[in-house]
Amino acid sequence: MTRWFVLPLLPLLLIACELPQQSSHTVLPASDSKGAQLMKKYCSDCHAPPSPAAHTAKEWPNVIYRMQERRRMKAYTLIDENEERLLLDYLKEFAKS
Repeated sequence: MTRWFVLPLLPLLLIACELPQQSSHTVLPASDSKGAQLMKKYCSDCHAPPSPAAHTAKEWPNVIYRMQERRRMKAYTLIDENEERLLLDYLKEFAKS
């Protein structure tokens, strides 16, 4: 009996297999740079590091501020001032135009 229930869902399953899979691994520009390493170190505590092109250079400081507040609420290690400056420089260099 359960076979008949699954049969109508088969086309949906086949379509889902054809959809591109989202990667949890973002390829960061200049991946060996200090900024990219900081992205991997801090962002991956909660989610995959976003592409620097996800925001404009003007938007990134606010994004970092919000993420720092979330780190504080979760009692994660905060990004120190020097690392935050390096991270923002990296994000602004590769930000969306």
